[in-house]
Amino acid sequence: MDNLTKLTDQYWVLVDENISSKIVYIFRDNNELLVSKNGQVERAKWDYLGNDALLIESKDNVTLYRNAFLDEVILVLKADGCEDYACFVNEKNMGG
Repeated sequence: MDNLTKLTDQYWVLVDENISSKIVYIFRDNNELLVSKNGQVERAKWDYLGNDALLIESKDNVTLYRNAFLDEVILVLKADGCEDYACFVNEKNMGG
């Protein structure tokens, strides 16, 4: 994850069982995180801490994630200290 160009300014769609909602994460170069849920946007912040660690601060909480996998198509983050994974697909690589 040391090369953040794969992460930033991409539209990362959260893969979730709830297919009635589309949630998109956009990590901007200025450490702003835009989270769009069915078009409604919430602003948050993100910081890359090095060592594959990513801190995400929303209005409700601050969470430390570890990068489990990142390439041009797939992003997988794991909440530090638990078994919860967040899986994302780069929107430009999604069919349909």
